[in-house]
Amino acid sequence: MARAPGMGDCDDSYEYSIISPKLRGYLVRELEKARLFKKKLKQNELCLGAQIALSDPVVPEIFGRAGFDWLILDTEHSAQSPLTVKAMLQAATATDAVALARPLRLDPDEIRRFLDLGSPGVFCPFINSKADALLLVSACRYPPAGIRGWGPRRAAGYGFDTVEYMATANDSMICIPIIESREAVEHIDEIVSVDGIDGISIGPMDLSISLGCFQQFTNATYVDAVEKVRAACKRHSKAMGTGCYSEEHARACIEAGDSLLLVAGDDLFLASEAKRHVEGLRPAGERRTVQQ
Repeated sequence: MARAPGMGDCDDSYEYSIISPKLRGYLVRELEKARLFKKKLKQNELCLGAQIALSDPVVPEIFGRAGFDWLILDTEHSAQSPLTVKAMLQAATATDAVALARPLRLDPDEIRRFLDLGSPGVFCPFINSKADALLLVSACRYPPAGIRGWGPRRAAGYGFDTVEYMATANDSMICIPIIESREAVEHIDEIVSVDGIDGISIGPMDLSISLGCFQQFTNATYVDAVEKVRAACKRHSKAMGTGCYSEEHARACIEAGDSLLLVAGDDLFLASEAKRHVEGLRPAGERRTVQQ
């Protein structure tokens, strides 16, 4: 199995005994949540996720309290900023959900900023090769296991939890590549073979564009690509995931053995519920149509 340079074996029996309960700050407890999440992924337990695009920290509080296992703070396709991501990470500490930043790109400097704000890993777009996967893992770990620079101000509790954070950070980082190109599918075995990759998530929209079958999720080319990714995840014992475009799709993925499912989006939930309520209450003859 491929490894990021200098990366040691992660001990699954780690019990956090290095940290005294009296010293354990709430941000170090966020790392414990992350390690439990990583364990669930390794055991192929179902993990339901939601993507947050709106900028109010109330949103991750609500989704976390609703029972979602993981939340993606999307800075790639939204108006999110480091300030709003920080506020959402703070809000998520009041829930059992693990909140992960989604950076704009595979950029070690941008990833470092989100980790320093307290994100226990990243959900990273357009990982297309083994080299990309190795860089992703390396960007999330301190030397000698990686290239992350020191400066975890919020992540280490503003200096109150520095020793505890350094002792546990490397083994707590969650690395999930998004598979959303033909190139990524062609290199999927190499990507999922990298030690430190906890699972993958297919990005259905971009992948279908790359394959020349936009939103044609039953197209044979798209289905074959998904099956190739699923088979590689099984061979390398990595969690298989995808963005789910319907509840029916999510159920089909669960039946297929997929465990890392992104099943909700805050803006999409709000739009669909708003439309449902209006259409349910307005007489049929008075319903307004949305201009396309």
